[in-house]
Amino acid sequence: MADKEHVYPEVGEALRKAREDAGMSQDQLADSSGISRITISRIEQAHINPSFRSLEALAQGMGRKLTISFDAIDE
Repeated sequence: MADKEHVYPEVGEALRKAREDAGMSQDQLADSSGISRITISRIEQAHINPSFRSLEALAQGMGRKLTISFDAIDE
């Protein structure tokens, strides 16, 4: 398990929101992405950080494209 201070809950929250917006269960996303339901659950609950390859597979499984942003930090 990843060290909690190095796990990014924003990633899990974004995944859960995208999955729900796509109308998919974790099981459906697992089937369409090739990523196990347990891994999806652990990402969504901020227990682990996904690899970039996993994020790509999850996005494709939802019929979405993965985008990354380097937004400015609001001071």
